[in-house]
Amino acid sequence: MKLVITEKPSVAMDIARSLGKVERKEGYVVAGDYVVTWAYGHLLEIDDSIAPRKWDLKDLPIFPKEFRYKVIEGKRSHFSLVKKLLERSEVVVNCGDAGREGELIVREILETAGYKGKVLRLWTSEALTPDVVRREFSSLKPSSQYDDLYFSALARQHSDWIVGINLTRLVTLKANNKEVWSVGRVQTPTLAMIVERDKEIDDFKPQEYYVVIAKFRKGNGNGNGGDYLGYLIRPSEKGKDEREKDEAKEKQEDERVATRMTKEEAEAVVKKLSSIKNGKVKQVEKEIRRERPPLLHSLTSLQREANALYGLSAKRTLDIAQRLYEEYKVISYPRTDARYMGDSNKGLVVSILKKLGKDDLVPRVYKVGKRVFDSSKLTDHHAIIPLDKFDGGNDMEKKVYLLVYRKFVGAFMEDYVYEVVKVITALNGEMFVSHGKRNISLGWMSLYESKENPLPDLKEGDAVEKLSVEASKRTTKPPSHFTDSSILKEMERLSLGTPATRASIIETLLSRRYLTRREKLLVSTEKGRELIQKLKDSRVVSPEMTGEWEKLLEGIYLNHRGRQGYEEFVSKIREFIAQEIQGLMPKLEDIGKGGEEEEDDEVKGKENDVMKCKCGGEVREFFKGWRCSSCNSVVWKTILGKRITRRQASLLFQGKEVKMKGFVSKSGKKFSATVFVEDGRVKFKFDNDKNAK
Repeated sequence: MKLVITEKPSVAMDIARSLGKVERKEGYVVAGDYVVTWAYGHLLEIDDSIAPRKWDLKDLPIFPKEFRYKVIEGKRSHFSLVKKLLERSEVVVNCGDAGREGELIVREILETAGYKGKVLRLWTSEALTPDVVRREFSSLKPSSQYDDLYFSALARQHSDWIVGINLTRLVTLKANNKEVWSVGRVQTPTLAMIVERDKEIDDFKPQEYYVVIAKFRKGNGNGNGGDYLGYLIRPSEKGKDEREKDEAKEKQEDERVATRMTKEEAEAVVKKLSSIKNGKVKQVEKEIRRERPPLLHSLTSLQREANALYGLSAKRTLDIAQRLYEEYKVISYPRTDARYMGDSNKGLVVSILKKLGKDDLVPRVYKVGKRVFDSSKLTDHHAIIPLDKFDGGNDMEKKVYLLVYRKFVGAFMEDYVYEVVKVITALNGEMFVSHGKRNISLGWMSLYESKENPLPDLKEGDAVEKLSVEASKRTTKPPSHFTDSSILKEMERLSLGTPATRASIIETLLSRRYLTRREKLLVSTEKGRELIQKLKDSRVVSPEMTGEWEKLLEGIYLNHRGRQGYEEFVSKIREFIAQEIQGLMPKLEDIGKGGEEEEDDEVKGKENDVMKCKCGGEVREFFKGWRCSSCNSVVWKTILGKRITRRQASLLFQGKEVKMKGFVSKSGKKFSATVFVEDGRVKFKFDNDKNAK
């Protein structure tokens, strides 16, 4: 019997329909010469009984002699069915998703079931249409070709377990507040970056400054006149090279290059220029620029653009992309980190352009070169590309498809050509800079929005009329909070996680209440900040070190290191954990002191629910607490040494009384009290005192 194992039931049905007439059975289907069954993602997980059941510091570090697996609860009957099918099979076709995780999912099943027969592998980035399935089944590859990928996936899984179980138990046991403090190889350095950014924002002290802006007019009878703004610059305050570097960095935006002044300095300039009627154009610089089409989409770049344009979380974008691939079959395999196509993919691209009605772009396929086709930039899958037109789906599915479509079609369009103009206008010895932009040929930019900022037609020596000059107040801005888009960019830059796992890392941090969402912003919670503070001397918070680990994991299959690569990597992780436990043990004594109470049922709720005040206003979180945007009532995150949870704060804003313990008086004694909000602030009530204190 030939048995096909897929990662999901929907994929199993796609493959079965392509192989022959489908006969449905319980838990599998028969199609031609094949029996096709499926997993539901992972059917198996590491059996935690390989670690001591009781959490105890003296058992750390935990290094199992071997890893055992158990069937995930709720999937036992299906695994038993798959195991019976394997016992009758001479050949197995591994049709797990073509990636590291898909390889691991099916191999786990084969290993745990003890299968010893022949195994073949289907591997393609294309959507599983009948033509693709039949073509790939005619050239299945030996499973052994993917051993390196399997050992890379196994090294990741086992090392994550070792890091997680040891450091989570260590921090949780040291906290001793009946709350689990999860620590992970990727999630913790990702959290550390967000916490550090939030601290920078909290510590930021805005500074006031002024810029001087003049409005000029050029007028003549040829229709080439017009008004334009100039920003005062004093180049002598910086070296020419440094200023030019700044201007290039900031894309020559006037606001960015204007000289910053005190109020008194700016007002003195305005006073000096107030009676001046005319200025003169001292310098005009024009430059034609060409921008080549952007690279094709990887999963991370797609998630970033979807977040920036539509506010989609990384997870939701991945889910939509997976549906576009599996159900609609209109894009290629989405879980890829590549932004290029293989050198042999030109025929595929030509056929797709024709399907999309872009026959005029076909000749460009053979002209774009390595900007699109570069096999040296691929590890497994090529970039995400559309495979056909897409007229169905809901609004957001159409929008995500369009992001993939634009990058692909744009890659074969002409360059975007535009002119930038820099004008220096002199006014009584002071110099004002103006920048303009004019589109010449949109090319690929016609698929996007391109704003122009044309200046009047100015030449050196032109006299211009000064219409106004004013000192404009500005305030320095703090760094921006991370969003899904910006944290994904950092994770990609530092090689934290993989394209397929980065979204789940963000969601894990949210579910464990280390982060919260404020619209598109990702903000660390008090619990998240406390964890990173206590782990500040640990290497587990270092994104750079975790990025190095990711490169080593990739190297296991890129450099064909196989089992030896697996063993060397896990050995490094064990050595790391032993050192970390020894170093962290004495530094975690007072973690979690603010949250010793066990919350009862009335306090439970969703971390990311929008909080409302009893006055009807929306409650907004800031670094040290929560404040109602309407009545300004405040609940601090720490009150008398006790950390207040978000759910407790939500109840207080609703006007409810909440019993709490763990407060610490000025004398150092712990006490309990009923807490409520009155007159905009938190008050206490004790059992023997009906009056608020």
